[in-house]
Amino acid sequence: MFCFKSYIINTMKTLGIEVKHMKLKWYGTATILLEHNGTQLLFDPFFSLNDKLFKPSMEELSASDNIFVTHGHLDHIVDIPNILKQGDGEAAVHCTAKPCETLIAKGVDEARIHKIIPGDVLSFVPFEVRVLKGKHIVFDMGIIIKTLFNMRILSDWVNFIYMAKENRQCVEAGETVIYDISVSCKRILLMGSLNLDDNTNYPKSADLLIMPLQGRSDINKYAMRFVERLQPKKIFLNHIDDTFPPISSEVNTNPFMSLMRQRYPEIPVICQQASAEWIEIFV
Repeated sequence: MFCFKSYIINTMKTLGIEVKHMKLKWYGTATILLEHNGTQLLFDPFFSLNDKLFKPSMEELSASDNIFVTHGHLDHIVDIPNILKQGDGEAAVHCTAKPCETLIAKGVDEARIHKIIPGDVLSFVPFEVRVLKGKHIVFDMGIIIKTLFNMRILSDWVNFIYMAKENRQCVEAGETVIYDISVSCKRILLMGSLNLDDNTNYPKSADLLIMPLQGRSDINKYAMRFVERLQPKKIFLNHIDDTFPPISSEVNTNPFMSLMRQRYPEIPVICQQASAEWIEIFV
């Protein structure tokens, strides 16, 4: 399919004119910042509870005018009230009904929340964001046993009590969504949890799939079914870090990378440490 924007971009490159690149930052957990031509979209902001890991600055996260939530678990919404307080008062939060309810209970002004449902299309030039029905990963018995019968519950008991309290309020409620993002003739599919709805037709061959890799003892093999279903051109891994111990863990991504090389050698996978550095994804 002919894309006029791609034609213009290629012409500008031929003429030696500077072309802005589509950029991404991964701050840890599922926190993603997309930027193109000065417009930024922030997804699932969360500050790590692990002092050994990278944490973004509050100033940087509070500078975003649009915050998107994939679902209502604490590692996707619990820090949003403080982020909004530190901002300029203009930022809007885009989320489904349950996260909306949770954020209002935590003191967020309802006027700053834009309630969304699957099927909605939002425009933030040059981005267009389509909301798709998603599904949360189902924790298997292996990961449950590994988490509950682990000495880290004793060493990280403060986190454990905090999360147990917050989890009573920060619930998913079957409202996980996936964001289908179009920008400059490129398509990004952003997942907040590694699962798909059986009855939703997802776009195949997205230019970039942002894929979380956390939540099961067999996560590396489990993830392959979604690569098969979505067939992306490139994958960016997130949610692979141990940001809320003792519930989370650092995921060994080597088995997944090995499986990808065997089954899908044509699909590059980006896997790196969380930081405040920009990653150029595509023009």
